[in-house]
Amino acid sequence: MSLIQKNDYDPPKSYVLRKGRITKAQKRALTNLKNLHVLPIETKKIDFTKAFTTSNKTLVADVGFGSGASLVYMAENYRNTNFVGIELYTPGIGSTLNQIENRGLNNLKIIESDIRELLQNYIENETFDVMVFLYPDPWPKRKHHKRRLLSEDFLELLHKKLVPEGLIYCKTDWKDYYSQIKKEFFLSKDWQKENLRSLPSVLKSLPKTNYEKKAVREGRKPRELFYRKISI
Repeated sequence: MSLIQKNDYDPPKSYVLRKGRITKAQKRALTNLKNLHVLPIETKKIDFTKAFTTSNKTLVADVGFGSGASLVYMAENYRNTNFVGIELYTPGIGSTLNQIENRGLNNLKIIESDIRELLQNYIENETFDVMVFLYPDPWPKRKHHKRRLLSEDFLELLHKKLVPEGLIYCKTDWKDYYSQIKKEFFLSKDWQKENLRSLPSVLKSLPKTNYEKKAVREGRKPRELFYRKISI
């Protein structure tokens, strides 16, 4: 029996599991390091105060971290902050596990899960200080737009899981997706648009990922969205 509780309405999946090639190093990491750095999903909410050995108070979630380049960069350069990477792509998890071990990062944990199911069932309200979405799947075909993650109902879910005054940061290279996300935030009374110049330093200095470099080469301009949770 699945641990995931079924809702009356299950939205379309916002992802497709890619069958990328797994290297020997990634396989070893998945075998030897998973128990050390991947948080298990059980029948109860995840207790992040017990997940980390640090005394850090701030918790940042990087959703869909891919190969882990940005996630590891943040954790390595901001050791006074705890980071959680949420991903389903197995090669990316294996690669990130190796980077965590090689850099001796005790402020970074991974959760292997679909983000929507994770938030709905295993994350307490008012948990994350910042949630980061770097290039979520744009589902460019119109018939697939309903699969896009950052929709009205998902923003409502994010609002519950962020602490008061918590932040959402997103980058996308698809203009129409950017416009759609911006509209969803605008129509909601739960969010305040923030000036990009006030981005936390951890987000200002992110390195360009391979995906971003490819997007630029192909003529797609990266666009940023930055919002703060309004608590009534």
